[in-house]
Amino acid sequence: MLASPFQRIAIIGLGLMGGSLALALRARGFSGTLLGGGGASADLQGARAAVVNGVPVFDRVEQDPASLPLAQADLLVLAVPPLALPQLLQLAAQATGSDTVVTDLASVKAEHVPYGESLLGHRFLSSHPLIGAEQKGFAAARAELYRNYRCVLCPGAQPNTDVLARLRQFWQTLGAEVLEMSAEAHDRALAATSHLPHLLAFAYLEMLGDVEEDLSLLAGSGLRDFSRIAASDPQLWADILEQNRSAVRADLQRLQEQLARLDAQLAAGDRAALAASLARGQRARSQFQFPSG
Repeated sequence: MLASPFQRIAIIGLGLMGGSLALALRARGFSGTLLGGGGASADLQGARAAVVNGVPVFDRVEQDPASLPLAQADLLVLAVPPLALPQLLQLAAQATGSDTVVTDLASVKAEHVPYGESLLGHRFLSSHPLIGAEQKGFAAARAELYRNYRCVLCPGAQPNTDVLARLRQFWQTLGAEVLEMSAEAHDRALAATSHLPHLLAFAYLEMLGDVEEDLSLLAGSGLRDFSRIAASDPQLWADILEQNRSAVRADLQRLQEQLARLDAQLAAGDRAALAASLARGQRARSQFQFPSG
């Protein structure tokens, strides 16, 4: 049985992240109440039909999250794109109980953490599990997504030690190494490690799409691995990049300067300088602690 500090959990947003969270809870032995709401028709159908170890994943699923008994939940998880958060934070302020902890899973924090805290006070504490996949929807959800990963908690100006401890325990029971940082530091870090890489993958494939030659049969594993994240949802990533545009643009400027240096090395035929740049990139990569799998 999962030793969760929350026993009545509501998840709004039944796509990849929210659906996988529900599956992970049941797969780890969560025996409490699990409510689900919001999502496309296919997501709702998949959630209603989902079974783990012979047990239905959800006790109740509603298309309209406001129809759920949110006042009975002791944890509300908002697993929705960043642009949907303001409306759902308002719903949480109106419909949840005075002891309900509210968190979200969005990858951009600085814009909505102060807003969530202004509505919910210390009951709101933003989370970001550093997981994901290029697929979307409940059909792509899998319990294994929440395994051997890191989760960032972003306390606001009014952190509550009890809420912080309970959310930390919640994510740890689901296999996370939990980190804490401010919303602003989180957004700067994610611009470098996630948001700009996605932008580059999309941009590079857009460039290849404009090439006159047919390259479709000439791609190897290098292009496959480099471009995998360009299979992600363009609308979602447009929202993320727009919301974190200041941090993304700062890193983009640094990258443009680096590309200009590489271009100069190539133009000059300076193999030694080029090899040194590549070696620095290789050493930098070796310092990262990537998730397993």
